[in-house]
Order: sequence, then C-alpha cells, then structure tokens
Amino acid sequence: MSSFTKTANYGGYEMRKLSVDFLKALKDRSGVLNPILERVKMDDTLMLAIREGYINIYYRGGNLLRISPGKHGKIDYEAHFDKKYDDSNQHRVFQNLRLPAVIMSQAESRSWVSCVPMLKEIMDFWFCKHPKHEREFQQIVARENNRSPISQSTEYFITDIEYAVEKPRARFDMLAVHWPAGENGNECRAALIEMKYGDSAIAGKAGLIKHLKDINAFLSDKQKHKELLQTIEAQFEQLAGLGLIRHKECATGSKIQLNKYPKPQFIFLLANHNPRSSRLKTLLKDPEVRNHAASKLFDLRFFVSSDAGYGMYTDRMLNYRRYLKRLE
Repeated sequence: MSSFTKTANYGGYEMRKLSVDFLKALKDRSGVLNPILERVKMDDTLMLAIREGYINIYYRGGNLLRISPGKHGKIDYEAHFDKKYDDSNQHRVFQNLRLPAVIMSQAESRSWVSCVPMLKEIMDFWFCKHPKHEREFQQIVARENNRSPISQSTEYFITDIEYAVEKPRARFDMLAVHWPAGENGNECRAALIEMKYGDSAIAGKAGLIKHLKDINAFLSDKQKHKELLQTIEAQFEQLAGLGLIRHKECATGSKIQLNKYPKPQFIFLLANHNPRSSRLKTLLKDPEVRNHAASKLFDLRFFVSSDAGYGMYTDRMLNYRRYLKRLE
C-alpha cells in the first residue's frame, strides 16, 4: 500500500500525480510507454492508478505491473511485477518470461504487453488460494463509473484506490469526484469511499467506527484536507487526459474545482450485506456512529446499489437517517 512521499512541498507531503515527461511517455503515440497505456484502454479488467510519480496497473485488485522513472529520467522506466504471485509449486513461471526490468523502447513495452495474459493467469492462481474480494470489487466499482458504457451517465468518478497517509494515519479504499448531473460548470465535490465486503468486515479494528474516527482526525487537519482536494483534482485531470475516464465534459478540457464544496462526502459501500442479519443495524445505532453522522467535517452517506449494479448516482447515496430507516 502506497503513502504520500515526504517532501518540502505541500506541508510535508507530495501529491499523487505524474510528471509531464511521464505523461508524454504514456500518451504520445511515439512515447516509450504508449503500448502499455493502449493495452489498458483496450482491457477493462485492468486499471491504471497514479501514484507519487509512478503508476500501478491493477488486475483483480492486485498490482500486475508497477512502472516508475529509471535512473536516466526521461529515457528509461523501471518495470516490476510482484513475484509473490508466482508461487507455483511446480516452477516459477514469471522468471521464465525474461521480461525487461528497464523499459527504454516501445519494443520493450510491447514485451510486457504480450505477456499480460500470462501474468493474469499467474495472479488468477494466486487469488484462488488467497482471495482479496474487497480489493477486487473496488476495481469493479472504478471500472463501472470511469470506463463502462454507463459511465457518462454516472455522477461519481474514481481517481484512486488504496490511498493512505501516515500522519494523521488514515486509509481510504477509493477517492472520487462527485459531479452531479445538471451541475453547471466544473464545480464538483470530493468523495471518500470505504468499501466493506460482507458483514464480517463492518466491526472490529478495521470496522466502520474505526474509519469514522480516522476520517475525522484526517479532515481536522486543514492542510491535509487541502492537499487531498489538490490530489483528487490533479488525478482526475491526468486520468481524463489519458483517456481513462469517460465523461462528456472531458472532451472540452474542463478542469474540475473542488474548493466550492470543501466538505467532502464520506461514503460507506457495504457490499453483500446479509439483510437477515441485525449486526449492521445494531452497529449503526451506536452513539459514536450517530455523532459522526452529524459531523461538520464530512457528509456521511451510504451507497445503495443501482438495482444490481455499482453505477453511482446522487440519489443512491442515503444519509444516516434514511439508511437506518431502510434497514428497519
């Protein structure tokens, strides 16, 4: 899991964004990394995520490929596949592929592209033994709202997954832009999303109350809050520029602005809640949850899926009272 990198700028943290040279290497037809970007754009099982000057390409919520600037700046990029996935008892598949650890040409990028099916298979076998349902569904949510046939009608766009900072310690499953239909101009709202898969994940050390405490501490720091908005704005602009967010406004070159609505939404996406269980209803009646629902720092919402899908719309985001009433 990545965190912000310490720097002298932005109050001690660096925004998750890419350099101009990195963007050109991806976007330009002659760019060294362009074959990899085109592969991502043609494969909706892959997701490109922007980090602090590098990228991760996710498959089923796992990091299929990390690409970062090399030792020589503009002309080389280091490529890394997490070898933990290649734990076959028979033989190590990845090491036999002999892929270049440093990419300096489109031909070397194409070498990685040609091996994507094999890398996926390696990861499929690993996930069969070590399932990561929550992370896998995070990526599905991002795909539905960013790049699917319905994404031009949805009102939320995912800019990042697995976002974490050290001080104050906080982690968000997804960062998003809330751009309501009919909203004039480019004034949007930030949304922070926490996903829980199944009722067993809603309580305990990483449960709902823990996340409410964390976001309250994080947003209480005005500088960190400001940096978060800057990061989401930058990520949206760069992802849209790479063609990885489908939105009718993107073609006009509009830049989003989150400053008008500085109070972000904090959304719980509770996947596959068992309606026969009273566990969630009991937890939501905890006084601590009720107090956070009235927070002046964030607007607490609960995502109720659009029938059987994950398309995110404004009227599918229920406040605390409406959601509790729905459970009852």
